[in-house]
Amino acid sequence: MTPDIRLVDAFAADLDEHHELHLAVSRADYPNVAPPTRETVLARLRDPDVDLGERLFWTARVDGRLAGAFAAQLPVDGNEHLSMIRLVVHPELRRRGIGTQLLRTAASVLRQRGRLIAEVSRVESNSPGARFAAALGFRTVNTSVFQLLEFAEVDPAVWDVSPPAGYRLVRWIGRAPDHLVESYARARRAIGDAPPGESAFRTPDWTVARVRRLEAAYLEHGIERRVVAAVADDQVVGLTELDLQPLRPDLAAQRDTAVLAAHRGHGLGQAMKASMLRWITADKPDVQRVWTSTAVANQYMADVNHRLGFATVRRYSVVNRELAGL
Repeated sequence: MTPDIRLVDAFAADLDEHHELHLAVSRADYPNVAPPTRETVLARLRDPDVDLGERLFWTARVDGRLAGAFAAQLPVDGNEHLSMIRLVVHPELRRRGIGTQLLRTAASVLRQRGRLIAEVSRVESNSPGARFAAALGFRTVNTSVFQLLEFAEVDPAVWDVSPPAGYRLVRWIGRAPDHLVESYARARRAIGDAPPGESAFRTPDWTVARVRRLEAAYLEHGIERRVVAAVADDQVVGLTELDLQPLRPDLAAQRDTAVLAAHRGHGLGQAMKASMLRWITADKPDVQRVWTSTAVANQYMADVNHRLGFATVRRYSVVNRELAGL
């Protein structure tokens, strides 16, 4: 069986057949997890992770039927060696070499683009995907937990957390204020202190130019990026970020939280996240839940999330390998 593999425009993809593919994968691999809705699949097709740069998208067809899909994103600003990938193959068509051919076809293009490593950020332990990756030489380089907060199940009183003396919280949607953007970019680099394991992803070179470029990209994709920042002496010393996507009005994504080393130990992370949750519930009543992920090694932040009402729902691995040899 030789699949027809093509590089395509994900924005023009047929939603019905991609939804059927992801439903089949979900039912076979994750029977205890709610299957993806059409809106979830549409968001995967139309809303790539802006922070991870350009996206390339391949499909594999067998006798005209969608058999699999492969996405790769090409981060920049210090990560030009890396490609972040995602691969799915229909359960009925597995063990026929389709996934391997998709990976090898994409790897050839990625190498031509100067990428050296392929990394998958979410692989469920003991899943078919984990076994497939291991068979192809991918190794586990980090482990994270997926955490979920259901607003209906949490007492809002746990978010009554004030910033410590000497700090104030500033918030914005979209564009960082001009007088704070430089210190915001500096504070953004503090995420690099979180334990990365052996992931090939490096903390980006956060500059004002990168901040402004990503802000424009969020706007272009209709993503509402909210920021709560901790400020001392008119300088941003900590931040937490949350995304709202138009295709998933019920779900918010809690993104990075970072505090400069000199300002840690005062509870700023919890105060900023609590402020964000109060803000969202006050003016976004359609949002029902918030998800986030945290490295297992970052137990401090996982505990902060638990105190705010997040529950850990599953663990997953980050795996990677060199593109050479694929």
